[in-house]
Amino acid sequence: MELARYLPCLRWLRRYSGSDFRGDLASGLTIGFMLVPQGMAYAMVAGLPPVYGLYASLFPPLVYALFGTSNKVSTGPVALDAILIITGLSALAAPGSDQYLELAFALALMVGLMQLLLGLMRFGFLVNFLSNPVISGYTSAAALIIIIGQLEGLVGTGVEGSHPLASLAALLRSVADWHLLTCLTGLASMGFILATRKYAPRAPYAILLVITGMALSGLLDLRNMGVSVVESIPQGLPDIALPSLDASQWQALLPTALTVSLMGYIGTISIAKSAETAQDRQVSSANGELVALGAANIVGSLFRAFPVSASFSRSAVFREAGARTQLSAVFSSLLLALVLLYLAPLFERWPLPKALLSAMIILSVVKLIQYRQFRQLLAQSRYEALVMLITFLLTLALGVQQGLIIGVISAVLMVIYNSAQPHMTELGLLNDEGLYRNVDRFEGVVVRPDVLIFRFDAQLYFANAQFFKQQLFQWVKARSSNDQLKAIVFNAESVNSIDSTATLMLIQVIENLKRQGITFYISNAIGPVRDQLLHPPLASYLPQEQQFATIQDVVHYIDEGIHQRSDIARQSNLRNEPPGWSP
Repeated sequence: MELARYLPCLRWLRRYSGSDFRGDLASGLTIGFMLVPQGMAYAMVAGLPPVYGLYASLFPPLVYALFGTSNKVSTGPVALDAILIITGLSALAAPGSDQYLELAFALALMVGLMQLLLGLMRFGFLVNFLSNPVISGYTSAAALIIIIGQLEGLVGTGVEGSHPLASLAALLRSVADWHLLTCLTGLASMGFILATRKYAPRAPYAILLVITGMALSGLLDLRNMGVSVVESIPQGLPDIALPSLDASQWQALLPTALTVSLMGYIGTISIAKSAETAQDRQVSSANGELVALGAANIVGSLFRAFPVSASFSRSAVFREAGARTQLSAVFSSLLLALVLLYLAPLFERWPLPKALLSAMIILSVVKLIQYRQFRQLLAQSRYEALVMLITFLLTLALGVQQGLIIGVISAVLMVIYNSAQPHMTELGLLNDEGLYRNVDRFEGVVVRPDVLIFRFDAQLYFANAQFFKQQLFQWVKARSSNDQLKAIVFNAESVNSIDSTATLMLIQVIENLKRQGITFYISNAIGPVRDQLLHPPLASYLPQEQQFATIQDVVHYIDEGIHQRSDIARQSNLRNEPPGWSP
């Protein structure tokens, strides 16, 4: 049992059955056929020769099968990782060059080490700091950048442009240079994919497209007709090698490595958690997934692979095809090994058109442009919609790393703003049964001129203490004209703690109100807050006679002088009770 903590695969191997094997075999072959074209395509997106996509599809999933805690995800090359790789590395070396290759392998090693270290240090909670609007805005912009980058391969011409939008503008201006046969190949590939998805959704369209495209390319000799093709893939498996870089190059990789490691982990854990159900016997671990991804990327770097993570599309197929465990990934890797060992020479006789791969990439990532999510956020929360829009625009304008960082900062600022100015509302009596509700939301609410009742919906601490004080005094000032206000009731049911700054603020408020002849009461306080109320310094300014279990009890005390259910209002942690107090 102790060994299973370090090798999670032992947990599912103990109860492995024949039905599990059949499901894993079917899923493994399906994913393997998908990974052949996808791996090559995403390698091209990352600025690498296509064969390195096959290496990244072969070795890392094998390692993940040993250490992964989820049976819901398929790991390997991913479009978002690829765009992060080319964005970060193209500033250090020319894509496709020997130096660029070394940087890509070193990046995989650095990403793996970061993920492994974060997992061992139990830093899986970092995923909580990336909100859904930030991720949606980032992925939408990254998908658009990928699509723009693949348009050159789709139309058969290259353009100059230091920015994706500049490249798109240059591409549109050079329509006369587009290669007609390449365009037709790309459009036909898109049509094939869309038709297969619609009329035969269970068919392995990716591998069918590759086989058909290679056959037509060889028969029609598209290579000599000007169509760019993948005409050679090294046969055999790569040798084990460590990346060879100097200290300055390793240092230059740090920003890209940090971005890739975090985004790869976030995507993986998000896919795993979203697919889990209450009936699952195997559930993913945040820290375990960091360790598994780290180990996969470290081993992958030794076998000439670039960084990998879980794929949204392949993970969905992985489950739909019947996968029960990560043994499915072993079958996929075996299929890819056969391709590298025995089928690589076929590409010389039957070259694969690159426009086909570009079409596949475009249709795969277009689903990541989440415009529906933006429309939903506009209806639900304009602040979150603004964060998503800012992340999208800045990622598109400045680049994926800068856009992501600014998006995270925007989300954190929004949290600070909401925390500093939380919801605070005046309450009134809705009916004769003692139901108190927001005076701005309910009709027929009765507000007494002599009693101000309000609720504060947040932790009361240094960031919002002044907001609490200012809003309360505004209500008191609005009542000062009738000179009838005698009591204020603070409904604290939504407050889970009060820090020292807020404590001093409350003391000031209570003393100020006392000088005006207004008594401050508190009701509905939860346990941790009641503990604080029974200890100095608050205990001296807010005695037990001013603490109540419900708003109705306060009102009854104000009107009748009877303190009902005092034992409930004062119930605290008995181990920390003040001296001389008994319930």
